[in-house]
Amino acid sequence: MMENTQWKWCYRSLFTTTIFTVICIYAFSFIDGISGGYAIAFVSFFLAVTGVAVAALFFHRAQVMDSILNSPRLLAHWVYSADEAQESARREYANYQERNRAMFLVIGGMLVLVALVMMIFAGEGGLITGAFLLAFTVFLFIVSRVAPVIALKYALGSTREAYIAENGIVYEGAVYPFQSLLMKMDAAAFHKRTGKKPAVLIFSFTQFVGLDIRSPFDIEIPVPDGEEEKAGKIADKCILLNDHHLILPIAFQ
Repeated sequence: MMENTQWKWCYRSLFTTTIFTVICIYAFSFIDGISGGYAIAFVSFFLAVTGVAVAALFFHRAQVMDSILNSPRLLAHWVYSADEAQESARREYANYQERNRAMFLVIGGMLVLVALVMMIFAGEGGLITGAFLLAFTVFLFIVSRVAPVIALKYALGSTREAYIAENGIVYEGAVYPFQSLLMKMDAAAFHKRTGKKPAVLIFSFTQFVGLDIRSPFDIEIPVPDGEEEKAGKIADKCILLNDHHLILPIAFQ
């Protein structure tokens, strides 16, 4: 069975949260605020809170992934060749780049705004804090560019399988819950083979990256030869769940 790596990321996020919490407390208690203590404490607190949110997100994803991998009522379980998996991974890489760019624009923009306010209105201490925040923004920019490359490398080396269940998808080692705090599945559609592109089952998601800011993205799951009819049924059995347009597939009768 495929390994559920989401638990590892959950534990790593909690460990990182602990480190930044200690740094925040130390900076606030033992470093002079004007000399940079406030800046270190602020960024550490921001990262600690972010770490808690990320850990909670991975905890939910890990639970969903466990339920999918252990589900006796899978809608589909497909295994791909190396070439099929590589082509799909590169398509997902391009989509991941776009999502990361959108998230950086939101978070980085907020940090730059806070940095400018501190540098203009908070005197000498504000200059230090602002410079620190700008440096952290540069760090986030680098991460936003490196993360997709790491994700691509992980996808290329992951198990070449797709699991489709009633509550989410596990594809190339990554899990996509149909309903979570920061993401929801909006629609599913089956597209027949066109030219060299294989038949695909497309799940459309919306990711929330800020207040009233949404980033749509699609997960394209290649449909193996002979499985087109099943893929069509999975797409056809997606129904509108509630007024928020959350769509979930119904298990086959």
